[in-house]
Amino acid sequence: MKLKAGTAREIITPKLGGLLAGYGSPNPSASVHDDLTVTAVILESGETKIVLLSVSLCLISNDISIELRKKCGNAIGIPYSNVILSTTHTHTGPVLPGIGDDHVGEGGDNYCEDILFPKCVKAVEAAAKAIKPVKMGIAVTKTAIGINRRQLHPDDKVTLGNNPWGITDPEMTVIAFKDEENKPVVNIVHCTAHNTGNGILPVISRDWCGVMTDRLEIESGALTAFFNGCAGDVAPRMANGGSTGDIKLMMEAGAAAGMDAVRAYKDIREYHDTDMAVVADEIKIPYDPLKPLELAKEQYDAIKDSSERFDIPAKNLLKQVIELHEKGETDPVDFVMEQTLVRIGSVVIVPVPFEASAEISLRLRAYSKFGYTLAFGYTNGSNSYLPSQDQICRGGYEVERFYWARPRQLPVDTDTKLINANLKIMERFL
Repeated sequence: MKLKAGTAREIITPKLGGLLAGYGSPNPSASVHDDLTVTAVILESGETKIVLLSVSLCLISNDISIELRKKCGNAIGIPYSNVILSTTHTHTGPVLPGIGDDHVGEGGDNYCEDILFPKCVKAVEAAAKAIKPVKMGIAVTKTAIGINRRQLHPDDKVTLGNNPWGITDPEMTVIAFKDEENKPVVNIVHCTAHNTGNGILPVISRDWCGVMTDRLEIESGALTAFFNGCAGDVAPRMANGGSTGDIKLMMEAGAAAGMDAVRAYKDIREYHDTDMAVVADEIKIPYDPLKPLELAKEQYDAIKDSSERFDIPAKNLLKQVIELHEKGETDPVDFVMEQTLVRIGSVVIVPVPFEASAEISLRLRAYSKFGYTLAFGYTNGSNSYLPSQDQICRGGYEVERFYWARPRQLPVDTDTKLINANLKIMERFL
């Protein structure tokens, strides 16, 4: 079946004065550097239709993600499993409720109801009306936008910073769609790095990925949607040598990424007809046994009077562990995630509802039988960090967040379990 595509965009900038996400501290916005957006891409092949949503936000909780996907799916008559909702992970966007006690903002619910939900639905409806037959082209280039941020010190401690020998995902993939008259319709860019270029500034901004997509839109004449990879341990490469910067440094990083995107776009030599397929399934990962009651009480007593940043979520989770014991709810249970894989020709899109380490994306790509395997991080929900097994022994921010994300603990080999589960689903495309 001939592939069709449509696209549309809406502005989702919040009112000034609301808290900004990403750094776990009150940080109200004071100005708008550039508008936040939702870019909707609809792809259709025969009876199969999907929506790809790129949203300029930091994180969206599982519950809000499902609610928004259902609204968008209902608007054009498709199941919400066929709506792929991805955040760019900008840290200069509004806080939304439901993603952790250190990410609770004022007005998050109103923002969802008044701006986010209706604007996303509007973009999806407009994209559906613009749908037309397309051909697809694809190119991959190397990019230096990302640098590993797990800085290792002589005492073997890991902090947020720069680790020049650490793993990153150096590939940038550009997928371009043109209509039957060879006119550009929409582009998709996939690469991997935190959107923390602005640092803790009271500004609303898409961060470096906005500069990059703007550049490619000028060059190509088509809307461009950015989908981040597994950037849990990857910072943007900043001229100051840190993992955050300011507006000037953010613009420089975005300009460099924009040149990479334009180079890849110009490397596309052939646009061809292709097809699309979707597989929806369920992934289950058994939790580790619940923390023993006496240990939970001991750990809680040790930090109950602390106001340290990382102790606050730990206290809340230890309370939940104690409550589960008191309710007698200590039987083994599974972490369950609904999964939808999308194949567009030789491209497979794998949503990853975690802030996952780059190694996970690299391994998925290496083990896959398809030409292009793109792991979309921060997609279809948020389940905190997912480090690779070899990172857990050294600890650090990402590992702490992994351990204190939920009262029931995911096993240390969750990365392998998640990879293998997705590879098994991929087999159904063959």
